[in-house]
Amino acid sequence: MATRQYKLSTNIPTVRLSNSRPFITQKAMLNSLHAQQIFERGYDMCANGLFSLTVVLRFIGTEDQAQAVEAMVDDLLDKTLEEIRQEIKRMQDMSEANGCETMIGYTNARHVEIQITSPRSIRFLAIIREFDQLIAAMDTLWLACLIDDTHYAIEAYQWKRRILRVAGQIRTLATRAILAARKKETVELAAEEKESVTIREFTTTTNDHRITGDIVDS
Repeated sequence: MATRQYKLSTNIPTVRLSNSRPFITQKAMLNSLHAQQIFERGYDMCANGLFSLTVVLRFIGTEDQAQAVEAMVDDLLDKTLEEIRQEIKRMQDMSEANGCETMIGYTNARHVEIQITSPRSIRFLAIIREFDQLIAAMDTLWLACLIDDTHYAIEAYQWKRRILRVAGQIRTLATRAILAARKKETVELAAEEKESVTIREFTTTTNDHRITGDIVDS
């Protein structure tokens, strides 16, 4: 069984290798090559973005900022998962209507262990696993000659591209949110520093006037 170690991204600000983070290990079996490819190309990219939104953004931003971005991510994950399930149901209904054999095997199914570092990471993993079932339903129809080679290739490609796009969108949301929070933090620190300088200058001027007055009085 292959164990998938969590790979940190260098594209998302403030995700550091030295940080110690909790994780749980989730086992999964990916049957199809298409699902295995999605896992290899998209899981770490999405998991890094999700960790940044869930944990890192709250350190440098506000709770309101984090919740606003998380709401967009939740909607994206929920919508994608639901649409995959609807497509699985449609294809399974087609198989049953045509009396297709539903038991399908794969020559090189892959067992993996994944480090889950945020609650939403397991939801993206669920998308990959549901996509694996979608491919199984497509394979059943293809082997039964109910869909041709061209239709199969186009459908598989479009779904893979869509799921990878979801991973990319989540990474982009995370990067932009963290950069915006950091920019705001920098502006606030600069304003505080400017205020401190003004106070120091005022204090120095006041003390100078006081000393000058004391000299004149003497």
